[in-house]
Amino acid sequence: MRDLAMAFRAIHPRTSIGHSYKTNYIPALCELTYAEGAYAEVVSGMEYDLALRLKAAPQRILLNGPVKSAQLLERALLAGSLVNVDSLQEVEVVRTIAQRYADHTLRVGLRVNFALDGLKRSRFGIDAEGEELTTAYSRLTEGGNIAVEGLHGHFGGDRSAASYRDRTTRMVALADRLFGTTPPKFIDVGGGLAGRMPDALRAQFKKPPPTYAEYAAAIATPMHERYGTGPDAPELIVEPGMGLFSDVLEFICRVAATKTIGGSRHAIVTGSIYNVKPTLNAFDLPMEVVPTERTTAPSATWVVSGYTCMEIDILHSGVHADLAVGDHVVFANTGAYTVVLKPPFIDTAPAILAVDTDGAISIARRAETLDDLMTTYPIA
Repeated sequence: MRDLAMAFRAIHPRTSIGHSYKTNYIPALCELTYAEGAYAEVVSGMEYDLALRLKAAPQRILLNGPVKSAQLLERALLAGSLVNVDSLQEVEVVRTIAQRYADHTLRVGLRVNFALDGLKRSRFGIDAEGEELTTAYSRLTEGGNIAVEGLHGHFGGDRSAASYRDRTTRMVALADRLFGTTPPKFIDVGGGLAGRMPDALRAQFKKPPPTYAEYAAAIATPMHERYGTGPDAPELIVEPGMGLFSDVLEFICRVAATKTIGGSRHAIVTGSIYNVKPTLNAFDLPMEVVPTERTTAPSATWVVSGYTCMEIDILHSGVHADLAVGDHVVFANTGAYTVVLKPPFIDTAPAILAVDTDGAISIARRAETLDDLMTTYPIA
């Protein structure tokens, strides 16, 4: 996180990082990002409550997402959290809350939506290419106690630096249109950034993913060119989930069986695709074999598959290695979405161990049990 923040702040000093809870909410990890000054970026009532339980200050919570209950909006707004409004219906709910609490100033942002070259139009946010965004801004500001502080935009599908420069430039222009000569307090460009990765993984992309420095040049430069570094320069907020957490975990499992089917070698392991890439992407993550005490093992190209009864449960489509039953395999770059998207499917989630810089090991999460899974089910 420090490297990412430093790259951006070298160009736009008023840059902050948002910790995307939906990507990874291990409490020990949250503590580390909070210590570095990160916002808690949440998209549901569950995540909002978790952020509070983990001692995030309400004023340092960003509430995003397309569905927020009226009760959640009221709680978050009255606590001083920043709410990014996603629809005209949500605008009216915020107005109703503001009318009930005329002695409070409610902090909101507007999530914007516009077309980007080569991408399918997003379903999130308020359309900035018609009248809806102007209508939303007018409705929110006419009451007097709603502070529209800035703009939020998150667009998936294109991780290139050029795309981020385009969307940032577009958001700066939208801010000029809505806020006039007074700059907004923030412009939030969302996440979607690629993270750090070894060359073997980088080579699987059609185009090499940008580095932190390249993203910073693409995003922070338009901000600097428009606003400079004065006291009125807006805060630039970046919410990288994949870009921040992709390399913070490794997943370790054991080879339980090997077989040859139709001339192909298969290694069956005690993990599953849901432990290493639950988004079911096509990338083969970096994998290392840690042998047991053995003299020899077949050197071959192995398809590594998991313990579930699903044909899609392929952890690696083909790795050349010396491998035998009892060996352990280590998958790198498994920190994004693996913890939050692992379903209670066929088996429970494993323990997570944290290793300090001095080599000390602690439990960041104990292994799940059947009792954990059955807690919400009434069983006679």
